[in-house]
Amino acid sequence: MTTQVSPEVSAVIDGLTADRRVASTDVFGVPQEIASAVEAAGFQSFIGTIAFAGQNSNGSFSVQFNVQNGGGFSSAWPQWAFSLAKDAVLANKRVWVGSNGDPFGSNLVFVLLFP
Repeated sequence: MTTQVSPEVSAVIDGLTADRRVASTDVFGVPQEIASAVEAAGFQSFIGTIAFAGQNSNGSFSVQFNVQNGGGFSSAWPQWAFSLAKDAVLANKRVWVGSNGDPFGSNLVFVLLFP
């Protein structure tokens, strides 16, 4: 499953993750300046953990993403996002997921790992 992101959305994402000075140095969350920029760009974002990540016999990649404050989303994720989900599972890391709507694989626009 390949998720295509329009050039306009790609440009916004690149801008959100470009060089940016932030006042917050909290290593356990997203700096408010960046979270606000994501919201202003029209994306939703969620912090949580990956319950499982694997590949099905048909080649698709299944991921269960559990939101920090309750609830979870199980879906097929594109390979680029699955690779990060797998890394998060293996290293027991939390993730920050950005999406156009609920954080199902077809809606993902970014996946970032927390230290």
